[in-house]
Amino acid sequence: MRELNAFLFITNICVVILCGALLPIIPLLTRKSFLFGVKVPPEVQNTDEAKALKRSYVTITIIGGVIILAASIWQYIAAPDYTIFALMFFPFALAAVQFSAFAPNHGKALKLKAALKWHVAEISFADTKTSFTRGNLSAMPHFWYVISLIIVFLSFVISLVRYPELPDMVPTHWDFNMQADAWLPKTIGAVLLMPLLNIGIVALMWLTGVLIEKAKLQIDHKEPAKSFAQHKKYRRLMGHGIGILTLAMVVLFLVLELQTVLIGFTVPFWLILAIVLVPTALICVMAVRAGQGGTLLKVNAAEMGAAANGDIVGNNAMNDDKYWAWGLFYHNSDDPACFVGNRFGGNIGFNYSRLPVKIGVALGLAALAASYVWTISLFRALI
Repeated sequence: MRELNAFLFITNICVVILCGALLPIIPLLTRKSFLFGVKVPPEVQNTDEAKALKRSYVTITIIGGVIILAASIWQYIAAPDYTIFALMFFPFALAAVQFSAFAPNHGKALKLKAALKWHVAEISFADTKTSFTRGNLSAMPHFWYVISLIIVFLSFVISLVRYPELPDMVPTHWDFNMQADAWLPKTIGAVLLMPLLNIGIVALMWLTGVLIEKAKLQIDHKEPAKSFAQHKKYRRLMGHGIGILTLAMVVLFLVLELQTVLIGFTVPFWLILAIVLVPTALICVMAVRAGQGGTLLKVNAAEMGAAANGDIVGNNAMNDDKYWAWGLFYHNSDDPACFVGNRFGGNIGFNYSRLPVKIGVALGLAALAASYVWTISLFRALI
């Protein structure tokens, strides 16, 4: 239990530091045409009023992040057996810090826009099926998922071939020294647990790639060709990033499966961590350097020309502040899109007025709540 708590503590600290460091720089990554979820002219970002709002946000997020980091360390020292709960709930505390920093500034930005008459000139756009606002799924790097599925298939084959020769109890968990410390009776379900999880991982990651590819975009009306070109480049980069992460996670579960079905096969713990942490770190760096929706990416004349030759389209309704609750949640029943580009932070959001989104969000929250209840009951039994 001590080694598990130490592992959970290290994981929690990494999450808090990574997210805590990311929160203050989000305004720098967000599109220049938005100020805390409010549509504004890009030149507004250089005004004293906008800079004051950003300083306020940065101050609150830094102070909040430091407090949560200190609380994480104190929790582990005072009650190490409850570290799993810190890992589960401290990310929500970070989200609360971000919202407490964002919400007041969103309200102030709305008032400043009205008082200082920050008018945004609209350009008429027509949404078409062939537009760049929806990516083409054929452009996704599907080969990463094909390779991942081949590995999953091989893990099924290896597990079924080895099944008759396995002992009555099979390992399902390993400590820091990669020595088995938990077992289950040999059943088809226990032996095929990792390959089955792998199928779910591939499906989930593929859907993530689809969301990025198909989301309706937030377009810079002053430079639409450049904006579309940046979005297209961003989708390509993130598509490969998500595909590589998918392959890494599949390889990780393959290694764990081999440790279950091949007696004596072990892999160093540092290699287990590196398999996932390295591609995850690369994606984080890529996302930060690209900016929200690729707004920090450099595009050449040829890339902008290709975008200009396509259907330069958009959606004026998405640019109306009244359709964005707190500048974060898009709700427009007249817009058929379910997935849209966000105005702050994350790149992909939802149209919460659409029934499929309401059902999906409700099911997701229910599944999250059920997983938390199960985890809490499990660890309370162990403490």
